[in-house]
Amino acid sequence: MPENTPAASVPKKQRGLDYVIRFFSLVPLAMYIIVAALLTIIAIFSVYDAALQIVDMIVSRDFADGLVQTIYALLLTITIIVLFETVTVYFRTKRVDVRALLIAGVTGLVRHILVYNVATTDALQMFATVALLAVLIVGIVFVKSEDQISPV
Repeated sequence: MPENTPAASVPKKQRGLDYVIRFFSLVPLAMYIIVAALLTIIAIFSVYDAALQIVDMIVSRDFADGLVQTIYALLLTITIIVLFETVTVYFRTKRVDVRALLIAGVTGLVRHILVYNVATTDALQMFATVALLAVLIVGIVFVKSEDQISPV
């Protein structure tokens, strides 16, 4: 019958390296906590700004420009929320949700498109925006199909 052999002692150099590795493993977590706190503050101000945009639109009765400004503010709020969700997913899974970042990119691009003035925007800039939007959409579809394949 084999005896229980004592665990091998870890060399002092190895223990020191373990402490360094643990420290650097905590750095991203600490940074994500700071980012989450800042995104929370920014999201609150963004919702407040969107509410002010709605009130200003109603008071001024300038619905044409007011709607664009309100949608612009709300899309910014949605982008902030998606980024915040990315941080919270990282806390739960220790993985960055690429699909959420791609969706935030699409939302930001739509915000950018809303303020285009077709008369002053050159065709190359519009083509680049459309190409970037297409790449982001393909990325979302590709990442979604990858998630469905692997049951992780």
